[in-house]
Amino acid sequence: MTDKPIDPYNLQKIRFADGMNEAEKNTATKLILVIVANTIDPEIGKGCREDIKSIRHMFEELSKHMKFNFLELVVAEADYSKKNILDVIEILTPGYNDIVVFYYSGHGFSYEKDAKKQFPQIDMRSHPASNDIEVINDNTQNLMDLFELVKGRGARLNIVIGDCCNSLIKFKRNFKGGDDKIRSAERPPIIINKQTCEALFCDYTASILVAAADKGEYAVSDEELGSIFTFNFTNNLKILMNKAVDPQNGLPWGKLLEETQEMTHELSKTYDIGDGKPGNQKAIFDIRFRETLY
Repeated sequence: MTDKPIDPYNLQKIRFADGMNEAEKNTATKLILVIVANTIDPEIGKGCREDIKSIRHMFEELSKHMKFNFLELVVAEADYSKKNILDVIEILTPGYNDIVVFYYSGHGFSYEKDAKKQFPQIDMRSHPASNDIEVINDNTQNLMDLFELVKGRGARLNIVIGDCCNSLIKFKRNFKGGDDKIRSAERPPIIINKQTCEALFCDYTASILVAAADKGEYAVSDEELGSIFTFNFTNNLKILMNKAVDPQNGLPWGKLLEETQEMTHELSKTYDIGDGKPGNQKAIFDIRFRETLY
């Protein structure tokens, strides 16, 4: 009798966990990237696949230039589920000087009567077609809760990004419109200024939570650009990583996210979110940091 073969996703997860344990023997900083993307959703799947490429390329290239030990796991396609998403967070074992990036691209929403929660509910169903409240409650979790889980794993720098709607329970994200000039424009190359990247990724203990849209707003997904917040975030981060910054001015994440917020808002206005109404997408973020003692 032969053993049942391990499915490809579980094999990746085992290698991911083993990689974190093996990397503990190495003094290099680990950059641990978890990408969660609803790539099989019939409406936003194409945009989510673009997001995976953008996020993976940026952080992989950063790791090469900065000599970080790069580890990644992608939860997508048929493996996209609440169980798999929470399991990945549970197996994260970063060291005290490591970086964890948790990136989500999919559907999200806000509960109409829950005014206390500013950040969106993450919908962990691959085909969120049901508005049954019990089904929704069983398969969603607030982005802030996921942030706290990731932060609790003990990395020095935590970056949690949710690119999803924060509107009332509706599932549309792919809207008509956009700017063809932006779609056809060449994306900036990744050229690293080491001092700037040290200021961004090495010099502080920080936890950064980002949602692509404020409460009540849609987050636009474009089949060619990917999610428009992610498109602007990756482009702006590439540009910033190539600039010289004054480390005395503190952690540059605030300015980066403010510029991304503004550019995404302007781009969202070029999309029709229904009855000729332009988009009004404004990202929100929460940065908590302190200087490391070395």
